[in-house]
Amino acid sequence: MLNFLSTTFGLVSAAIGVFIHTPDEDTPLRPVQIAINELSWVSMLLGGLAVVLGIFGGKRTRLGVFSGLIGAGLSASPFMQRRAAATDMESAMKAGFGRYYQRPIPPVMMQRMSQATWSLPNALGARERQSQARLWRDVVFSVPEGKPLKLDIYQPLIAPAVGDKYPAIIVLHGGGWRNGDKGDWFVPNSRYLASQGYVVFDIQYRLSGSAKWPAPFEDVKQAVRWVKECAGEYQVDPERIALLGRSAGAHIGLMAAFVPDADTQVQAVISIYGPTTLQFANLSPASSIVQLMGGTYEQLPEVYANASPVTHVSDGLPPTLLIEGMMDTIVPSRHGDTLVTPLSLTDTPFALLRVPWGRHGFDAATFGLGAQLVQYYVDRFLAWSLYREDKNA
Repeated sequence: MLNFLSTTFGLVSAAIGVFIHTPDEDTPLRPVQIAINELSWVSMLLGGLAVVLGIFGGKRTRLGVFSGLIGAGLSASPFMQRRAAATDMESAMKAGFGRYYQRPIPPVMMQRMSQATWSLPNALGARERQSQARLWRDVVFSVPEGKPLKLDIYQPLIAPAVGDKYPAIIVLHGGGWRNGDKGDWFVPNSRYLASQGYVVFDIQYRLSGSAKWPAPFEDVKQAVRWVKECAGEYQVDPERIALLGRSAGAHIGLMAAFVPDADTQVQAVISIYGPTTLQFANLSPASSIVQLMGGTYEQLPEVYANASPVTHVSDGLPPTLLIEGMMDTIVPSRHGDTLVTPLSLTDTPFALLRVPWGRHGFDAATFGLGAQLVQYYVDRFLAWSLYREDKNA
């Protein structure tokens, strides 16, 4: 029996280990791919158990030991890269926001934020179980062309960290501009942010099947206006607002932050695996970008350029945090480089954080290796951006 378990555990661990290093693909198996990489430590332990059972479980089984060693070794890669990735992220934060960027963060916020880049209790769901918020669903904030757009509001159950008002975070979902909705996979993260003392507004925007660019861009700006206009009702400080977008939502968030109207300025923007340019030639008519823009780049070069965040880089933009997965083939890491190069020539504070094992959507597993690591720095970026005295500096 022990030999059977050793062989089974070893082969499963080896298969998972190989899959961890398999390139990212846009398939229905994406949730499985993400979970395998983010919970790779489970496969590592499974491989180790196969080795122990194979050696000490009576009659030795070479297959169990050999496959267990391979599985544990391959599966250990993300966990072994975690410390180096955290060191790189800390260096990027200090380079972008100052060596002592944590000093302006109120002590109360330091206590509320994530205290470690990874912990076993959080890997087992402790943070999700402990996060609490008051939830208001389906609040209409705009009716463009007769189509109601709704948002969900996560209100803190704790007092503001400073004063009597809360900072606000507007969350923008992904989905290639043609799919997705508020909530989706990230309700736990919105609840977690609210548990720190942010009022979170998780919004809808028009999708490419019903409206073309710049419709979603205008929707996000309208959401910012609505939050500012209704700030008193939700105890929000209208001068402390951040945009947090993922994938397509990250692209729209960057655009809204970089090209605001007089009444839609925000104090910070977070782009998680977001496209920074849409200017690609020879795209298929079925491409999500072509569907969004209503034509190809060859047909609409100026429209594509104007819809690309990289085109609008300048001095004085809101502090910007870019987050990427290095195994992401849907929005490859070159998008970060594309934006960082011009940003580095401005006075706009920014940092680029990269997760070596991260796939597109890696933070959907909010308890995973990459999600915990990134959240540690997202917490600090938000607190630094929204609580420092001169938010517009």
